Amino acid sequence: MYKLTEEQRWYIICEWKKGSINISETARFLKCIRATIYDVIDYYRRHNDVNYSDRFNAGRPPALDSTQIKQLDQTIQQNRSATAAELLSLTNFNITERTIQRYRLSLGFRPRKSVIKVKTNNKNEQNRYQFAALHHLANIRKYIFEDECYVGLRNTQQIVWCKRGESTPKKEISSLRAHVNLIGFIWWDGYVFYRFDNWLNSDTYCNTVNEALSGNLRKLNGFLFISDGVKWHRSAQFKRWCDKHNIELCEWPGYSPDFNAIELIWNIIKQKVKTKNPKSQRELENAIDEALTDLSLNVVQACVKKIQTV
Repeated sequence: MYKLTEEQRWYIICEWKKGSINISETARFLKCIRATIYDVIDYYRRHNDVNYSDRFNAGRPPALDSTQIKQLDQTIQQNRSATAAELLSLTNFNITERTIQRYRLSLGFRPRKSVIKVKTNNKNEQNRYQFAALHHLANIRKYIFEDECYVGLRNTQQIVWCKRGESTPKKEISSLRAHVNLIGFIWWDGYVFYRFDNWLNSDTYCNTVNEALSGNLRKLNGFLFISDGVKWHRSAQFKRWCDKHNIELCEWPGYSPDFNAIELIWNIIKQKVKTKNPKSQRELENAIDEALTDLSLNVVQACVKKIQTV
């Protein structure tokens, strides 16, 4: 109703007073719905006028004009993690923090947790491309994907404000309390997850892998071992272990977790642990054990197939 101009509303009233108004034709002529025509006539009957300006502009004037709203929008986009108080200081608006919060919501910003991502250089990107080209048509069912994961009760993320459809900004921070160390191995027909207590090095890594895979080494004969570039993954001792069991150690491009299918499994496990909301070491361990118990071979195979589309 408010989209009609005052002239259009008076046109409706004039036609109505003639006693021959055709509601459907008038609605098509003014490009509005029939209910709008009836609303204009009803308002005129009650107020003897068609001017909605007083009614439409009633109440307190807006705290910010269009220019200030645009400035606030740009300021939030440039300072994603800024609080309402910080935004108020950056804009110097004569309003309260609560008003800033209200306008931030009205602009479509919603809180998210920041995503952590490590920067790469041109050489790393070239290595990633070469790796993808080399393995694109390979037999993915002869790969074994390995990685370690430290699942903990962390305070590693901050709230940032984003509009729907925007990517979440990334920030790197670290803090650790209760945690569980896991090493995992997945391949097309199986998977193994193993908890370890001490920090890994060349010696302890070989022992941990050997103990975790002791029941599967025969079936993994001739597989390609996929792991990241951590130094104990490339130690002379581990290379000898791979040669002994006829497992080929793959050359890995740096900063490429998206090429390792087990990273998808870690995400699934962490999401399930998060839903349990553990608050102690014991609760964390129980939540991880439950998440691993719920894992199925179908999920593993789906993750293995998915990395071929990266």
